[in-house]
Amino acid sequence: MKRKILALFVITTLIFSMQTALALSSCENTTIEYLDNGDYIVTIIETVSPVNGIMPLASNTETKSKTSYYKNAAGDTMWYVRVTGTFTYGDGTSKCTSVTPSAASYTSDWKVSNISGSKSGNKASATATGKQYVNGIVVDSYTETVTLTCSSTGVFS
Repeated sequence: MKRKILALFVITTLIFSMQTALALSSCENTTIEYLDNGDYIVTIIETVSPVNGIMPLASNTETKSKTSYYKNAAGDTMWYVRVTGTFTYGDGTSKCTSVTPSAASYTSDWKVSNISGSKSGNKASATATGKQYVNGIVVDSYTETVTLTCSSTGVFS
């Protein structure tokens, strides 16, 4: 009997863990920008759900992230820059209450630097510079700024 209860507990815990992991973010909007050198930037807006599953007290408060992935012409992701912002909206206004910038490289050929973030009104932004190195020499450099905007009705772009 104790084994059945333990097995049921373990299965239930696994199911809730998987649901929580799947609910951490959901993709809402994707855009692609092609660069002159054949590389391209894929930008995605996602909802960031609370890890503990508890929604914020204010019903018109949301946390979103917007990430730009720098991809080479072959489709491999080289690096990214992301802004995560918490916004309040409603009654004809919206405001960014917090911002977290992040950026990192997926390959040793690229290094990311100059990571910064800012917020102003209903916007959250992050900027980073990716530099490609060959034999210790910079052969390519690209600075990307990603800006997340919230409308007064909670529409993000």
